[in-house]
Amino acid sequence: MKRRTIKGTITRHRGFWCLRYRERIRVGDTIEVVQRSRRLAPVDAMHKTRRSVEPLAETILHPINKAPALYVAIRLGDFVEAAYFPHVEAKRRPSTVRGYRQMWERYLKPRCGDLVMHDAETRTIQGILDTIEREDALAPQTLAHIKHLLGGMFRFAITQGHLPTGTINPVTFTETTTIPDFDGRAYSLEEIALMLTVLPEPSRTVVGTAAFTGLRSGEIRGLTWDAYNPADKSDENSLGVVRVLRSVWRGRVGEPKNSRSKATVPLIPQLETLLERHRKANGNPASGPIFANGVGNPLDLDCLYRRQMKEPLKEARIEWEGWHGFRRGLATNLERIGVRETIAAMILRHTNDRVTRKHYIKPPSIEAIMAMRRLSETLLTLEGSKLLPNCSPEAPQVAPGTANVRWVQ
Repeated sequence: MKRRTIKGTITRHRGFWCLRYRERIRVGDTIEVVQRSRRLAPVDAMHKTRRSVEPLAETILHPINKAPALYVAIRLGDFVEAAYFPHVEAKRRPSTVRGYRQMWERYLKPRCGDLVMHDAETRTIQGILDTIEREDALAPQTLAHIKHLLGGMFRFAITQGHLPTGTINPVTFTETTTIPDFDGRAYSLEEIALMLTVLPEPSRTVVGTAAFTGLRSGEIRGLTWDAYNPADKSDENSLGVVRVLRSVWRGRVGEPKNSRSKATVPLIPQLETLLERHRKANGNPASGPIFANGVGNPLDLDCLYRRQMKEPLKEARIEWEGWHGFRRGLATNLERIGVRETIAAMILRHTNDRVTRKHYIKPPSIEAIMAMRRLSETLLTLEGSKLLPNCSPEAPQVAPGTANVRWVQ
C-alpha cells in the first residue's frame, strides 16, 4: 500500500516561517486526519525566503514520509494505556508496575498525555521535567525515576515501530538535578543486639534474619521451611543455608528482584539457633512460610512492626529506619570487620558486577562463608560483653519490652 507523499505548505505567521500539513493521528480508538502546524524559524537575515527554510521543513516531513504506509501518529497518553502498560505488566513485578502507574497518573499524564509523540523534542521534555520539579518540589531521586520512566516509554515506542524509523529518544539528553549521596542510616551491631534483647517473638527472629542475611522484606516474607537447611552437625566448618526462591509483595508471590537475588544465603550459628527455636515454638513445621500469620500466610512485616515492635524500640530509644536499614546495616557491619566490598556485594546479591545467575541456584562461595563466620565471631564478642543475649540453645530467654539486658529465670 503506497501512501501519498506529504509536502505541506510553508507560510509566514507572526514573524515566523511555519509548516502546515495534514496527518493521521490516533485519538482513542479512532483515526482522524488533522491539520498540523510547526514553527520552522523566525523571519530574519538567515531565513528571508521560503526556499531558505525548506530544509527545515524536510527534517519534519522526511520521517513521516519514510514511515510505513500504515503508520499513524499517536498521542503519548493513548500509547501508554494501549501499549506500554500492557507490556510492563507482563514483564515487571507488580510493585514496579504500581510505581510506574503512580508516577504516570500524578506527574506525567496531566502534563504530556496529549503530546503527539513524534512532535516531542528534547526541549519539550526538558520543560516538562523542569515544571514537575518546580511545581511538585520533588526530591532529585524521584525526578530521576520520572525521567527514567518517560525515557522508557519513548524507547519502547521506537523499538516497537510506533515512531518513525530513525527517531531519536527525546528524553536522552535532558538533565535533572544531581542526585546527592544517599544518607539512609544503617543499624549498627550494638543497635541490632539491643533489638534482639528487647523484642518478643516472632519479632526477634525476624529482626535477626533481616540483620544477619541482608534479605529484602519481600524475600523474608517469601522464605519457606523447605528452603532452609541447618548446618551439618558432624562438620564444624558447616553453616546452615536458606535458599531465596521467591518474594512476597502485598500478598502476591513472585520472583525475587533479579536473577542474582535468587541465590543461597549462608546463616551464622546465632541466627540458626533463633530459627530453630522459632521452628520448635511453631510445632516443627516442614513446609510453609517461615514467618506466617494466624492463617498460615506470609507475615506482614509492617503490621508486625506496628503491633509488636514500635513501642519496645521507642522505649529503648532505637530510631526505626525501616526493614531496609538491616540490609544497609549488614553491608556496613561487614565493612566494619574488614570484609572487602566485593564480598559484601556478593553476600547481598547485588548485580553491579553485571554477572547474573539465571535459572539455577549456586551454593555460597567459600569466601562468603568465611566472611559470615567473621561476623559470627564478632557477635560472640558482643555476647561476652552482655551487649547481645546468648543465642546458644541452653541460653535463658529474655523478657521482652525492656531496654536493659535482663534474663528470665
